[in-house]
Amino acid sequence: MNAVDYTSYYSLFAQFGMNLTAMQEILNRWREPHRYYHNELHLQYLLNEIESLARQGQISTTLKENLLMVAFFHDAIYDATAADNEEKSAALFQQATQETDHSAGIIQAILDTKTHQPTSELSRIFCELDMAIVTKSDFKEMLAWEKGIAKEYQFVDYSLYKMGRIALLEHFAKQYPENKENLQNLIHYLTFHRPQIGIYAGSFNPFHNGHLNILEKAERIFDKVIVAQGINPEKETAASSLKKLAVLKYRQIEQFGGLLTEYISSKEEHAQMVLVRGLRNGDDLSYEVNQQRFMEDMKPGIKVVFIRCDMQFEHISSSAIRNLEKIEKGLGSKYLPT
Repeated sequence: MNAVDYTSYYSLFAQFGMNLTAMQEILNRWREPHRYYHNELHLQYLLNEIESLARQGQISTTLKENLLMVAFFHDAIYDATAADNEEKSAALFQQATQETDHSAGIIQAILDTKTHQPTSELSRIFCELDMAIVTKSDFKEMLAWEKGIAKEYQFVDYSLYKMGRIALLEHFAKQYPENKENLQNLIHYLTFHRPQIGIYAGSFNPFHNGHLNILEKAERIFDKVIVAQGINPEKETAASSLKKLAVLKYRQIEQFGGLLTEYISSKEEHAQMVLVRGLRNGDDLSYEVNQQRFMEDMKPGIKVVFIRCDMQFEHISSSAIRNLEKIEKGLGSKYLPT
């Protein structure tokens, strides 16, 4: 795919009353870290396809400009946990641009991407481009698409994701028979695929920067990582506030009671589960190895990965932060994710 020269679109944005700062803000949205498919690469694909149609004389200059604006804005707001991305993206276009003769058609085309049921020629062309991954791509491209979507929905338990995803792909196979074979191959892959999922377990009271450092390292190893907050009878465990943390918004967060080995076993029907243990120093390692022996007695064959935090986080612990907070409220905040 050809790299996109965004400077060539400065004049287009200016036509709609937007300056370079506003354009950069739109691009920054496409670069948000929780996007794995609906990201800048997807935007660049659409821009290149629209430019190709124009070079081939298949669309007029005006239609090209309108399509480009739909491309920039249609997923400008993307949150896989929300159901109103298209409405918010259309509203953002309205707020960010000055009204023109074409604004209403662009807004409707953005809204149409919710169902991909076009209501105009502009919408029809764009919906076809946006759905090309389903209607025209080969299995290799579809597999990359699937992995990106799975990462965007990693906050959903894999058993539920797998069921819903297969149902959607089966619907697509009926709706788009021209690419039925590749869609069925992807369904077959999902049916038998068992992803590697890490379970990062702890009391996380509170969840601090050292925990986040371990989590981010684990996510570079596994297809996804579940943050599992256990109730430790030897620790004062506060009610879970993990789901309120912005840094964990797009990750699967669960609480469990009882044995960790039982919790791991409960997640193994559709995936291969590996326990992730974070280490700060040699003392942590000695403790964790001893704990692992007990877990191996209860669950033979349990898989465990030890991940050491970076040096700057070695001194941080939840108990130390709680003690700092007892001395002066807010004293431990510097060690917490923002």
